[in-house]
Amino acid sequence: MDDLPLIDPDRDLTAFPGTAPHPLHAALLTARDRVRRRVLEERVYVSSPPPTPFPVPPAVSVLHPVAGPLLHRRVLAAVDCLERIVRAYPGNPFLQAFLDVPPVLHRWIVRHPRPESLTVDLCRLDLFGDRLGTARILEFNASSPGSLLGAGAVARFWRRTPEVGALLDRWRVPAARFEEEGWFADWLVAHGRARGLTEEETRHLGLFHTRGRSHDRHLIAEQARRGGRTAAMMDPSGYAPGSGPRLGHLKHIPADPRPVRGWDRFCAAVTDGELVVPNVLAQRWVAENKLCLAVLSDPRFEHLFPPDLRAVLPAVVPWSRKLGDGITVGRAVAERDRLVLKAPYGYFGNTVHLGCEHGPQEWAALVGSPRHRGWLVQERVAPATVGALTRDLSVAVLDHRVLGHFSRVSRGGVVNVAQGGVLQNVFSTSL
Repeated sequence: MDDLPLIDPDRDLTAFPGTAPHPLHAALLTARDRVRRRVLEERVYVSSPPPTPFPVPPAVSVLHPVAGPLLHRRVLAAVDCLERIVRAYPGNPFLQAFLDVPPVLHRWIVRHPRPESLTVDLCRLDLFGDRLGTARILEFNASSPGSLLGAGAVARFWRRTPEVGALLDRWRVPAARFEEEGWFADWLVAHGRARGLTEEETRHLGLFHTRGRSHDRHLIAEQARRGGRTAAMMDPSGYAPGSGPRLGHLKHIPADPRPVRGWDRFCAAVTDGELVVPNVLAQRWVAENKLCLAVLSDPRFEHLFPPDLRAVLPAVVPWSRKLGDGITVGRAVAERDRLVLKAPYGYFGNTVHLGCEHGPQEWAALVGSPRHRGWLVQERVAPATVGALTRDLSVAVLDHRVLGHFSRVSRGGVVNVAQGGVLQNVFSTSL
């Protein structure tokens, strides 16, 4: 089974440079033009400044019908283990010292009143590898639903084209949850109602954000408007308990924790349940720490996971260690060609360093820098390729169910739309 490809080779329709032409090439390009027009009409943008239309490459793929469900089981097991890390953190001093969460974030995590109830509500897992046996999780992401909102909308546009829609029907590929119009706003409202909010208290949403690229909050606001609700863009520092919304979403990547110093009223409201926000602070500030991958891999933490889940982890998590506490600088220097260095809270690929792309002296300086002590050191995973390009696979999980998939395709070894990559839709027969 491990030799099965992740993408079904008979349903991998791409027209990237270097790929062989196929009989559906012209139809794919025609459908892509239709999708691009819908992207402009619906204003489905990415947040690179200035906002630009969501990229639509000439590519549509389907997961292998046997490999897909097996991959889903492994991914969901990893999310289950991640949730166990989140729940263990508030009462585990060794885990706290290992993850080294900045104090301004840590104080709110340990204040959470019921850590045993913490859940990973929404999570995007990014994987490298071209086969079931080589697919490995490179990171978890909980703060940025923009890619999911965009990918779901674009998948819906592909499905509505005569050319691709007919193919998906013939292949019996069902619509993924994130293709539904309004799925995020509907889920947010249902999340609030499940936590005791009234219908009236869910009619106005607070979309909390810090400065930066955040076009996803505008997509959420549009979904809310179409569902008969209102939404306001808000800075967490301006939140006032008692007069603000009871339900909201927080877009915050914790690479810079300093703004949280001014969020006391906001953090207290979320922690105490006055303000309902999915992926609460005690969850996301642990789960978004890339050192969680070292926790999933380092045998010192295996007691956190039951035997059945522990057995799955090596098949989906690459060998990962914390620099200076799990792997020495000397070993990291010696094994340069097979390693990757990452900041615990890095994003957009800006703090990812592949050893094979650095000379020996440059790499030794990187891993030997005191500034990088405590970063994640991870086994380099060979990516899938399409033509001359690198391709990953992202799997979105919502409330412990697979929400949808997409790939990011790039020329470099670090695959990220913010660094010039494009997003390709990937469908599945097993959703």
